[in-house]
Amino acid sequence: MGMKSLPIPVAQARSNFSDVLDDARKGKRIRLTRHGKPVGWIIGESEKRVLDAAPVTKKAKPRRNPRSRG
Repeated sequence: MGMKSLPIPVAQARSNFSDVLDDARKGKRIRLTRHGKPVGWIIGESEKRVLDAAPVTKKAKPRRNPRSRG
């Protein structure tokens, strides 16, 4: 079960940066938004360790169209 993110406008995060960092330290994922659109994240150190330990997967390469024979 994934933890929900807490969306916060960048301006609000800037004004309340200490509180935002405290929330991240407590394990909350802070999703920064600008004009209602996600622009970044603030996560605590424990969450970063979890992400660092997660296996990295490669993106699938797009398939090339088969060459047509004429």
